[in-house]
Amino acid sequence: MASLENQLQRNIAEFINIDAHRKKYTNHYNALRDTIYSILKSEMPLGKWLCGHKLGGSYGDKVKITRPDEFDLVIYLKFPENDRIIVKRDPRKPGNVTLDMTEVLNILQRQDHQKDSFTVLKKIVTAQNLLLEDKLQDLINGAFTKALNKMEKRIIVDGMTSQIIYKRCGPAHTIFINSPCKYSVDFVPAIRLSERQNVLGGEELRFFRNIPYWDAIPKPMKPFQANNISFRASYYDAEKEMMHNKQKLKDVIKLMKKFRDSKTNMANVRSYYIKTVLLWQVKVRPVTYWSDKRLYEILIDMYDELASCLAVNQRRGKLRFFWDPNLDMFAAFTTNQRHDMFNCVIAEHANLKRAAGNLTSDINQIVRSSYSNREERGEPQRRPRNGQPAVAPVPPPANKPQAEQSTCIIG
Repeated sequence: MASLENQLQRNIAEFINIDAHRKKYTNHYNALRDTIYSILKSEMPLGKWLCGHKLGGSYGDKVKITRPDEFDLVIYLKFPENDRIIVKRDPRKPGNVTLDMTEVLNILQRQDHQKDSFTVLKKIVTAQNLLLEDKLQDLINGAFTKALNKMEKRIIVDGMTSQIIYKRCGPAHTIFINSPCKYSVDFVPAIRLSERQNVLGGEELRFFRNIPYWDAIPKPMKPFQANNISFRASYYDAEKEMMHNKQKLKDVIKLMKKFRDSKTNMANVRSYYIKTVLLWQVKVRPVTYWSDKRLYEILIDMYDELASCLAVNQRRGKLRFFWDPNLDMFAAFTTNQRHDMFNCVIAEHANLKRAAGNLTSDINQIVRSSYSNREERGEPQRRPRNGQPAVAPVPPPANKPQAEQSTCIIG
């Protein structure tokens, strides 16, 4: 009889393998990325500030599941005299920072060759020289619009023409391609800051060994706030280093994401929430935990941790942002949402514990169904008594909870 450990590994191989589709998507994406970034480099002064890009999100972390049809591309910005930016925690918004450009502007004002940057930066700061998130995003939006107009909102790859649709969604400038393959790219601007400008305390800084940079993301406030001076602090490079060489950690994230996608009640659990649960466990558990424990044992432990974060009781569970525990990432969930998700997680926790003790054929089928859908399992679609195909309710996108849905602005 197969063990639960073997069944989970089979689920990963059968239902969470993107290799079969990778080449079709990445070839087109690479051409699109290079073309747009190259034209953005010619749009001044933004072109002077662009300093490279990196694949982020689930693809960058190597925890992508199903088809590789969503790309998160971080595009880095460094202003002239970038190290002169004075970074402070935003006392009104946990997890966020403010960027004081006073010293930067004082120096640029005396440099003739930086006249263009100085003139534009003066337009996107407050009277106190604090950088404005919404003004910076408007500038980037204008550069994207000009770049796509130069491309006539299309791109030719391998002799085939693809039309480009552009929208602004939250902090991202999103490109949608519908043919020959359907996918999207989130171009996420990030102001590259040095370790010296870090606002973290000593305990968090220990995760920055050999990590020279971190980022400030121009993420709009919800609801929208004009003249917003608050930027979300992002420590993607440090998080990636924390996850490195943690053996079974990435497989656990993949399974939890696949479970999330298979349950409509779990649609509000963003991928970053799952990642955050694991980051806290990296901090408190020995390195050997991720190699010595079996995959199913770690998975059961992580469902237990997630359930604790979702619990509604006298003390009400919380999922704290790893880099600033004052930010509760589950604060926007309603009590009903938390109950639904908690019950779903607890049920799966119980199923896995039963399966670990005795993997009967019926329990094995339940486990298999938790990490796949009917189409992936090759099962026929259910039909109601009237003979018509059943239409399941469509959940909100799995990576954006209802409380944080962004308004997309078509460019």
